[in-house]
Amino acid sequence: MFRNYFRSAFRNIRRNMLFAALNIFGLSIGLASAILIFLWVRDELSYDRFNPNAAKIFRLTAQVKDIPTAANPAAFGRIGNAIPAIGRVTRIQADQKIITAGDRKFDERHLYHADTNFLLLFHYPLLRGDRTTALTAPNSVVLTASTAIKYFGSVDKAMNNPIFIDNDSVTAKVTGVLQDIPANSHLQFDMLLPIQDMDDATDPSHGWRFFDSYVYYELAGPVSPTPTVIRTVQRQLNDMRARAIAGTPAVPATFSLQPLTDIHLRSRFTIDLAGMGDIQYVRIFILIAILIVIIACINFINLATAVAGTRAKEVGLRKTVGALRYQLAGQFIGESVLLAFLALVIALALVAVALPFFNTLTAKSITLNLLDLRLVISVLAITTAAGLLAGCYPAFYLSSLDPIRILKGNTFFPGRGSWLRNGLVILQFAVSVVLMISTIIVGHQLRYLHNRDIGFDRNDLLYIPLPSIGDRKDDARALRSVLSQSSTTGHFTIISDLPTDLAGTRPLSWPGMDNNSMVLCHYMNVDANTLKTFGMRMAAGHFYPPGFQGNDSIYDYVVNETTVRLMGKSPETAVGSRIAVRGLQGAIIGVVRDFNFRPVHQAVEPLVMRAYPAGYYAVVRATAGQMRETVSAVQRCFEKVYGNTPFSYGFIDQDLDHLYMAESRMGSLLSVFSVLAILISCLGLFGLAAFTTQRRTREIGVRKVLGAAEINIVALLTKEFLGLVALALLVAFPLAWYFMHQWLQGFVYRVDMGAGVFVVAGGLAILIAFSTVSFQTIRAALANPVRSLRTE
Repeated sequence: MFRNYFRSAFRNIRRNMLFAALNIFGLSIGLASAILIFLWVRDELSYDRFNPNAAKIFRLTAQVKDIPTAANPAAFGRIGNAIPAIGRVTRIQADQKIITAGDRKFDERHLYHADTNFLLLFHYPLLRGDRTTALTAPNSVVLTASTAIKYFGSVDKAMNNPIFIDNDSVTAKVTGVLQDIPANSHLQFDMLLPIQDMDDATDPSHGWRFFDSYVYYELAGPVSPTPTVIRTVQRQLNDMRARAIAGTPAVPATFSLQPLTDIHLRSRFTIDLAGMGDIQYVRIFILIAILIVIIACINFINLATAVAGTRAKEVGLRKTVGALRYQLAGQFIGESVLLAFLALVIALALVAVALPFFNTLTAKSITLNLLDLRLVISVLAITTAAGLLAGCYPAFYLSSLDPIRILKGNTFFPGRGSWLRNGLVILQFAVSVVLMISTIIVGHQLRYLHNRDIGFDRNDLLYIPLPSIGDRKDDARALRSVLSQSSTTGHFTIISDLPTDLAGTRPLSWPGMDNNSMVLCHYMNVDANTLKTFGMRMAAGHFYPPGFQGNDSIYDYVVNETTVRLMGKSPETAVGSRIAVRGLQGAIIGVVRDFNFRPVHQAVEPLVMRAYPAGYYAVVRATAGQMRETVSAVQRCFEKVYGNTPFSYGFIDQDLDHLYMAESRMGSLLSVFSVLAILISCLGLFGLAAFTTQRRTREIGVRKVLGAAEINIVALLTKEFLGLVALALLVAFPLAWYFMHQWLQGFVYRVDMGAGVFVVAGGLAILIAFSTVSFQTIRAALANPVRSLRTE
């Protein structure tokens, strides 16, 4: 019996090749899209879960006034056994160093100073060395495998060999080699140095006052991470600092514990590590995956229903010769499930082909593992459900028909079921239009972010990190001298921080300020060339005079417009006012117009600039069209001052674009999946058009015999489908507006959702729908009425 079912199924697939191909193609695209999104979501949710004690590890975070930060006072990492619920404590501090290994130098930017028990709290696989002692020696260093191979050629050769830090000022011995850090770890580094090296050079009184460390706690062995335990530990930590800073000018803050597994997706902090994700986008794409699968299943059901309508006479003959109803139902359902699994095979092939492109789009290294039980069960469940749903309607309806009526040629598909089919198509197109509108609005917002006037000229700005290998002031003075002699370099400046990475804050005060309030400002060391190099504009007063580089004793400040608004003054009246930054008194000599140095998710914050002779970055404005020549000239100048120290550079505009990388990837993914959703929806419309023209073949023939023109018949048939699309638009527009309105609220500076977006999306939807159904309606209108009436 089952062999006959399979034979019949393949015969029907061959007989209805077009419908079978559309059926399989539509569902395979839906399944492939869902699998890709599932793989991406699972990767996002897997961050840091490889650690066996992940559920008991927490990161300390702080709320400093209205600014959430991931950095904390280093003293929180030296609490010992003061809180019984806490077992291990470890800190890290990010740094960058010039490393010499053998006769080669390397500019290492992914380096952490860590406490001795870092490798006991975080179980990164150690290939060589002992995790309990690897960081105990003051001048020890732990490398990752790729770094060890880069320095010494192999992992084994690296062990116990020396490296030299900051041009031989420190010698460290390799005491351990880690396996390369997993991509799904929020901590990404190439080297670990003991944090004691920094403690010895830091005033211990700063330990509770300055926010310069990332602190992690692991709960003690028998302690469970219940909400009550977490609240108790948080209260004890806050009380501990309150006692330590009593009577000192420390910044008040509230401290909380963040679960390790939440860090990647739920971190909206300043002074945080790079590469964080966003739980909002995970939820959005889970919803998109569900909607695409629903669209594909609806499409599958509609097409299966349309094909089933051609098999009524087959059902009548089978029932006449004795076939039972359950046998007919089983055959139809079996054929649908077979089609669904053929679609699954194609979907897996599509995923394998699309994964390299998808990884490029998402900046990941996702693989398709068919031995993953969760993935296999999920995909099989979705495929089986799609096949069962698609086969149930035609199976149970057709198997219930009276064979005598069928063989007499009576109508077998009454109109009472059309509301369900039409409703499914409306749902399909509504989802597709929501995705289409979302894609357009996200694209507009990203273009707005890229083209918006941010207060300085972002183009043609080249920056060079400056190494710490000697006296910074002497090196900066020498670099200014050689850069000024180069004919290729235009304006240049030496500054402490890039405008794209101003994360740290300092307390700001002024005479007459409310003693109960506190203002934190961002701080930046500059020189006289900073204004011209960046193309910033003054609102009042003046910038530092040409040639002035600043010194240790003069505190004349330039502030931004936001700062003077907080002071309750205008730019003109603020000039000459006295302020204090971290207690250092000075006068405001100028007010610069606001410029964005934070992502435009956030408003411009207070900024104070001070002239100082040294810095950590040189920024050069290249002549338009001569960036390559400028880079070569700057490298020659750099080598004259810093010798064979590694030279590296970056571009301000690329860094600004990187601030919105998550939004850019979301926009790209939305575009891809909205196109796929529309494609699947069009297949659904095509199926409904085929079904409708099939059911109305006799009507069309009668109308043509009575003199109806082809254009009138096409209009009659098309009107029904355009009406469905119009209803879909009525459903889609308010949903799209609501979802995009919520998303745009995350940006302080955002585009307006004008009516034009909805008009364009609606017009495209109607055009796509008309193009889809026109093939079927025109073919039906041009059919020979004599033949249709005879066969009917």
